[in-house]
Amino acid sequence: MKLLFLGTPDFAVPTLRALHAAGHDVALVVTRPDRPRGRSGAPGAPQVKVAALGLGLPVYQPERANAPETVEHLRAVGAQLGVVVAYGELLGSELLGTTEQGYLNLHASLLPGYRGAAPINWAIIRGEAETGVSIIRMTPRLDAGPVLAERRVATGTMTAGQLSDRLAVLGAEAMVEVVGRLEAGEQIAGRSQPARAGFFARKLTKEDGRIDWSLPADAIANRVRGLTPWPGAHCDFTGGGRTVRVVILQAESAAAEEGEPGQVLRADADGILVGAGEGAVLVRRLKPSGKREMAAADFVNGYRVSPGDRFYSTA
Repeated sequence: MKLLFLGTPDFAVPTLRALHAAGHDVALVVTRPDRPRGRSGAPGAPQVKVAALGLGLPVYQPERANAPETVEHLRAVGAQLGVVVAYGELLGSELLGTTEQGYLNLHASLLPGYRGAAPINWAIIRGEAETGVSIIRMTPRLDAGPVLAERRVATGTMTAGQLSDRLAVLGAEAMVEVVGRLEAGEQIAGRSQPARAGFFARKLTKEDGRIDWSLPADAIANRVRGLTPWPGAHCDFTGGGRTVRVVILQAESAAAEEGEPGQVLRADADGILVGAGEGAVLVRRLKPSGKREMAAADFVNGYRVSPGDRFYSTA
């Protein structure tokens, strides 16, 4: 099948590669423009562009997907179907009409739950035991089209980064299956979605990374997983006569011990036990500002952590 592919970050790469490997004619790959990255500010290519060029596929990088010139460019390709995975811009009705069979989208949640930009993060933060991916036929409304297929997976103890990798592969498999069925002429009716969905998974900000130690231990542990690798669950540690900003990378809820939220209750080779609003949090791994990632036991030794020291929510 002759396809247009729209996508930008790492999450979209497995689907692009899987469609190409399945023998589909990916006539054009559309991705966001190169943007300045790192301290140097040098332009960096989106991962989809890197993958597309590696596969020998043509790449198009418009500033605005819905601009008239972009719409005409895509229509001129003459594709039968469009596939969108984490492109990064809401697509309008004119663009969605540039292929014979419209556009499919891979969304990283079990729709209609967790529509929006950060469904993986918020599913973990909110303590969902299960999530997955949905393949939908796109409409101008955000993540609102009929669901043609879905795949489910237990969140387990995965971080957002680990779960994203898992769902990217799962979603690629589902997309290849749906595109193959459409190519074979199957009419997939799909499951309609309600106009109003549940929790809206808005885009994360750095402020979302602030740890509130007055929350229950389970909620804090979920936030650590849901905010890793970005924006990172962060707070300040004060002990041994100094204060340092830290990012908590691995933590789990533990049995309650007497102490205040944020107070170090125990610090040893097993980790750092910190009081929470309910229960306690056992910190296993963390990264001090300007330092490497380390096991909590190494932080205990290096920063002379002892009971009574404090972790504070950052301002």
